[in-house]
Amino acid sequence: MRTQYETSTPKEKLTAEHKRQAHFQRWFATFASLAHSRLPLPAYLQKVTDTLREVADVASAVVEWIEGEELVYRAASGAAAVHVGVRLPTAGSLSGLCITRQQALISRNTATDHRVDRVACEAVGAVSMVVAPVIYEGRSVAVLKLISGEVDHFGQSDIGILHAFCACIAETIAREEIAQENRDLLKENASVAADLTVESSLRIEYEKKLADALRRRQTVLDNAHVAFVSMDEAGMTVDWNEAAALLFGWKQQEVAGKELAAFIVPDRFRDAHRAGLTRYLATGEARMINQRVELPALRRDGSEFAAELTISEVWYEGQRQFACFVHDITDRRRATEANERLRLLINSVSDYAICMLDQNGYVRSWNDGARAIYGFTAAEAIGRHFALFYTSDEHGRDRPGDDLTLAAKRGRVEHEGWHLRRDGSEFWAHMILSALPSNSGGEQSFVKITRDMTARRRLEELEASSRRMNEFLALLGHELRNPLAPIRNAVSILKLKASDDADVIRSRQIVDRQLAHLTRLVDDLLEAGRVSSGKIRLTTDILDIADVVHLSVEASQPLFDERGQRIVVLESGRPLYVNGDPTRLVQALNNLLNNASKFSPPASTITLEVGPRGGSIMVRVIDQGRGISPEALGIVFDLFVQEHPPGAHPDEGGLGIGLTLVRAIAELHGGHVEAKSGGAGKGSAFSLWLPLAEPQADGAAADAATAAAAGHQLAVLVVDDNRDSADSMALLVEMLGHHARAAYDGPDALDSFEADRPQVVLLDLSMPGMTGFDVIRRMRDEGKRVIVAAMTGLGSDEDRARTRAAGFDAHLVKPVDLPELERVLALAGRA
Repeated sequence: MRTQYETSTPKEKLTAEHKRQAHFQRWFATFASLAHSRLPLPAYLQKVTDTLREVADVASAVVEWIEGEELVYRAASGAAAVHVGVRLPTAGSLSGLCITRQQALISRNTATDHRVDRVACEAVGAVSMVVAPVIYEGRSVAVLKLISGEVDHFGQSDIGILHAFCACIAETIAREEIAQENRDLLKENASVAADLTVESSLRIEYEKKLADALRRRQTVLDNAHVAFVSMDEAGMTVDWNEAAALLFGWKQQEVAGKELAAFIVPDRFRDAHRAGLTRYLATGEARMINQRVELPALRRDGSEFAAELTISEVWYEGQRQFACFVHDITDRRRATEANERLRLLINSVSDYAICMLDQNGYVRSWNDGARAIYGFTAAEAIGRHFALFYTSDEHGRDRPGDDLTLAAKRGRVEHEGWHLRRDGSEFWAHMILSALPSNSGGEQSFVKITRDMTARRRLEELEASSRRMNEFLALLGHELRNPLAPIRNAVSILKLKASDDADVIRSRQIVDRQLAHLTRLVDDLLEAGRVSSGKIRLTTDILDIADVVHLSVEASQPLFDERGQRIVVLESGRPLYVNGDPTRLVQALNNLLNNASKFSPPASTITLEVGPRGGSIMVRVIDQGRGISPEALGIVFDLFVQEHPPGAHPDEGGLGIGLTLVRAIAELHGGHVEAKSGGAGKGSAFSLWLPLAEPQADGAAADAATAAAAGHQLAVLVVDDNRDSADSMALLVEMLGHHARAAYDGPDALDSFEADRPQVVLLDLSMPGMTGFDVIRRMRDEGKRVIVAAMTGLGSDEDRARTRAAGFDAHLVKPVDLPELERVLALAGRA
C-alpha cells in the first residue's frame, strides 16, 4: 500500500521494508497456492477475496461478475461480504470504466472522484479503491476490486498484484469452461481427437497466461525498493532485480547463471558461504535461513558495506531456490555508533547529572555524573519518578508536574533551587529540563541536566557578606570620624593656646596621642574594606626609593622617640627607582616600621636595609623584638589575624589589618612581602620586594615647592550640620588669624555665602536636606572664584574622585589635622 512503504525517517523506512518483505513473501506463497488450486469457481473466487483481503490488509475484496449491463457481487470478503448478490449498473462506476478500457484503475478518494458511483461507495465504506479487469479470451468477464477505508491507500504495486490474481481467476475460468466443455463433449460423444485438440489449445493459453504472470512477477520485483536476489542449489544466480543492480553495481545479465557469492560476498567469507550451503543441503542444518543477519557485502568497485540479509527457502517448479532480501544498513550502523558514542560521552561527564525521562517523568537513563551528584546508582534511580529529587516544599507546590508541563509546552525549563541527595542532604542545583521531539506522534520524552552550584552559591553569599561588611565599615568609619572632628579641632586649639601648666600640657598630649591612635584605627577599618573588595587604586610615577624611605622614617620617628628606640638605615649609596604610588609605598613601609617599634622593647635598635637584588629592590625591616612563632608565620599577613589574643599585651593594640594592607600594596606594585623569624624572643625581619624601574628621562624636573600662605586675613565659611564640629573648626580658623563664620545647613550656608562672599569654604558633604554637593553646585553657579574644600568622613579614592569631579579644590578627611587645614588656607592665600 502507498502509506505502508513511503516513509520519511530511516527507522520508518527500515520498518516499512521489513513489512514489505513479509508482505511479498505472503503474496508469493498465496499466489503459488492459488495458481495450483483446483477448487470450483465459486469457492475459488471466495478464496481469492479472502486471501486478497488478508494479504493486502484492506477493508474489503470483491469479485464483480459481468452480466449484461450489470455487475453482480459474485464473491466478497470483509465489510462488503453482506452485499454478495447485489446488482449494480456498469455505467457511471469505476468498475464500468475499467471494463471499457480493459485496464486497472485507482480511485484515491471516492469523495472527490467523479468516475465512481458514490452511493455504492458509501454503502460498502469505500474511501479509496483499486479495480482490475479479469480478461478472458480478449473480453472482460469480471472485475477484481480492493476497498480501503483510508484516503490514497493504493499504489502501482497493488495493480501488479491484482493483475496476477486476475490471471489466476482467468485461468480458473478457463479451467471451468474446459471442464464444462469436456462434460458437454462427453455427453455429445465427441471424439478423442477433438478433446485432445481443445486440451492442447487450452494448455497453450494456460502457458501463455502463466508466462504473463511470471513477467508481472518480475516487474513487481524490479520495481521493489529493496534488493532481491536468489540462487539455486548450486549457488548460481537466478533472480537479480533493479534494486540489486543499484546496490551492488552489477547488471542482471552480468550475474545471471553465475555464482552469486563471487559478486556480493567478500573474498574472505566465500569459503564459509560455500561450506554452509553444502552443509545445509546435506544435513538441513540452517544457521541463516529465515533469520535476519548482518554481514559485510561487496560492491562492484570493491568497497564493502554493512548489509542486513533475510534468506528464505522456496520451491519453484520442483526446484529449490534461496531468495534473499538485502538492505544497506550503513546509515543505521553509523547512527547506532553515534548513539553509542553519545552514550559514552554522557556517561563520562561527571560535573553534570544527565538523565532521560519518559512522558510521565520516570527516569529511563542515568549517567555517572548523576550518580556522583545525587548519590543514587542507576539501578536505584531508573524507573523512579524524578520528583524524588525535589524538596518537600517543591512537592507541596507540585513543582515537578509544573516543570514537565512547561517543558512540554515551551520546549525548555531552566531554574535554580534546592534538590535532594540520596542521603537526604540538600544542594543548590541549576536544572534544565528539555523536551525531546517525538517520532511520528510517539510518546514525548525529556532530558534533565543538573549541575551542583552549591559552591558558587556559597561564594556569592560570601561576596554579598563581604560587600555588606565593607559597606558597614565605610559607614562606621564615617560615623566615627564625625565626632572625632570637633575633638581634633579642640586639640588643635589647645596647641595654639599657650599654657605653662604641666598638667594641662600633659593632658593635651594624652588626648592628642589617643586621638591619633583612634584615628589610625578608623583608617585601618576603612583600609580593610578596600583590601577585601580590591578597591585600592594606585597613582604611579617613577620614584627614587630613597625618598620613600626618608618619608617613612620621618613619619615613624615620633614613635621611635617616644619609646627611646634607634633606627639605623643601611642604603646602597646609589639611586634605585621604582614605578609606584608614593603615598601607598610610604603607607606600607610606615606600617612595617611602626610594627617593628611596637613589638620591640624600649631602647632597642631597628634596622632598615635598602638595596638591589637582581631585578628587584629589597626593603627589609629588622627588629630585636618578640619574634613570631613558626605556626603564626603562615598567617601573619591574613586580615584581622593577631598572634596573641586582644589584651594579652596592653601596649600592642591593633586590629590585625596593617600587614594585610602591606601585602596588598606590594602585590599591586608587582612585588611581594615576606616575613622571617627565629621564633619567640628572637626578633623578626620583614622584606618588601619591588620591581626595579628605569629612571625618568632628563628634563622631568620636579615642580618647585609652593610658597607659604599669604599673610593677609581670609574670610572663611565653615559648614557642618554637627554644631560642635562647625563651631570648633570656626574657632580654630580664627585662632590662625582669619575671620570665620559657621553655618549648620545648606540654605544657611548659601545665605552666608551670598552675604559675606568668603574666600574659603570648608563644606561638610553629608548634611540632611541639601548636601554639600548641592551647595557647591549653587556656589559655582555664582561664578565667583572661591576655594571650596570638602570635609567628610569618607576618604577612599572613589570619594576623592567624586569630590574632584564636583568642583571641590581639596578633600579633607575628618578629623582634620592642623597642617591639612593650613594647606587649604594657603591655597586661598596664593589665589
